[in-house]
Amino acid sequence: MAKALQVAVRHHGRGRLNEAETAYTRILAHDPDNVHARHLLGVIHHQRGDNIAAYDLISKALETDPRYADAHGNMGHVLTALGRLDEALHHFTTQVVLEPTLAEAHNNLGQALHQAGRLTDAIDSYQMAVTLKPNFAEAHCNNGALHQEMGHLNDALACYRHALQLRPNYAEALSRMGSALAQLGQNDEAVACYQEAMRLNPMDATTLANLTSLYISGNADTETAIEGSLRSLKLLQLARYGDGAADSNDTIASRLSSGDMALFRLKHDVEQAGYLLGQGIEVPGIRDFCDSGQGILDRATQAILQKMEPSHDTARVRLSRDEAAAMLPYLQTGHLFQIDEVPAFALNPEIDWRAEEQKYLQSDKQIMYADDFLAPAALKWFQTYCLVSKVWTKEYQNSYLGSFSDQGFISPLHLKLASELKEKMPTLFGAHPLRRFWGFKYDARLGKGINVHADFAQINLNFWITPDIYNLATGTGGLKVYDVPSPANWHFRAYNESKEAIYAFIAEHEAQSVTVPYRCNRAVLFNSAYFHETDELHFEDTYEARRINITYLFGSR
Repeated sequence: MAKALQVAVRHHGRGRLNEAETAYTRILAHDPDNVHARHLLGVIHHQRGDNIAAYDLISKALETDPRYADAHGNMGHVLTALGRLDEALHHFTTQVVLEPTLAEAHNNLGQALHQAGRLTDAIDSYQMAVTLKPNFAEAHCNNGALHQEMGHLNDALACYRHALQLRPNYAEALSRMGSALAQLGQNDEAVACYQEAMRLNPMDATTLANLTSLYISGNADTETAIEGSLRSLKLLQLARYGDGAADSNDTIASRLSSGDMALFRLKHDVEQAGYLLGQGIEVPGIRDFCDSGQGILDRATQAILQKMEPSHDTARVRLSRDEAAAMLPYLQTGHLFQIDEVPAFALNPEIDWRAEEQKYLQSDKQIMYADDFLAPAALKWFQTYCLVSKVWTKEYQNSYLGSFSDQGFISPLHLKLASELKEKMPTLFGAHPLRRFWGFKYDARLGKGINVHADFAQINLNFWITPDIYNLATGTGGLKVYDVPSPANWHFRAYNESKEAIYAFIAEHEAQSVTVPYRCNRAVLFNSAYFHETDELHFEDTYEARRINITYLFGSR
């Protein structure tokens, strides 16, 4: 049996997962208590994305041998993938206790602590990892990412350089170094790092997105920025759904059916596909996607009604193998609203924008709003673009979707709007480069939007494009802005995720809030350092009624 396990492990180490799975299964058929085969079979399921099966298998291995250190480490990875971070931390800590001299165990614990926001503890774990194994390039790179998040950019660069000395072709370290250099304003050096990282790993959508962000900020022409953003979106979709080749389809369909999907994500995608069909837009696989997706939605809704699932905002759905295969062609196919001719104006030409600029500059609180923001043709174009384009790639906890300028949410009109803002309000926008822009689309069923946070910029421009007829509670659905800036010494995660600490800071400084009610084509302009949050939402529960806001950030704090 030991020889059979060695053969199985050899297959596994060489990436031959099917052969390894068959071998582990045969071992367990003859020796059901073989903890190594059971644990490693669980690892294969984790590698394929089936973390529920992986959890069951590794749990049984740990029941048999509670001191199985590797199994604790891999259980930590499985639980992290399942979003159960507190439990993952327990298993990573147990692995460190069982194998205190294993540098990889300290690195794993550091990553989990980092993800949990325990940044000082994470630094200690990374430092222990590189003390035990000074040539551990990955731990040096992870330590750099942590220092970068804390704002210690020079320390971060030192860590990245150390990692690259150890592993000169380390694409992730090059990419992270690029992002740190960009934060320091060393854009030419950042572009060089990103380009070299892309040469080493041409399929890295994140690096290409970061490079595109620099292009958008002014390091390249419009065509280059748009091409980079759309290519980044394509790489992201390729990583998720494959390229349509038969072997790729089989692998991706298996992964989709062994994982799960947020119900609110599926609901949006099925509604969007139905909308496209209603507009006479045919996308490969769209009808099969609608049929299978609607069946899954009906099944999930029934489970919620029977209280088998807690609620729409937290429910996740599991696809059968046939459902995943039927839905895949549509998921693999991109679709963008194509602009035949860029509207003559992005901003409404009837408004005196210099006067609006003075209104903002002379205001005590640096908070204002303007109605009829976009020119009518531009408003119509943005509405159609957001309804038709398959660009809503990012999921958020409060069940809304995001789309970003560096991964597909871009067009000549998006960029024309930024250039007109600089032209029409030069004192306000002229000195500040455009950092990025995005759109958020909300599920009306949930009645809530973005939690309180601040942005890492100088000026925040936020405008709404969903028609007013869909807002069921006039006077709500807008934005609440607090008139005290976030502390300059807080790191990014603190003023974007620490809701309790933010509210405590707001109360301590007796901040006043300004609530701007929702109105279609209304723009809100304010100091990006101000904490802000979405007001309560009461929109009609149909696809075209989904509240959509678009945000532009200018300058850096």
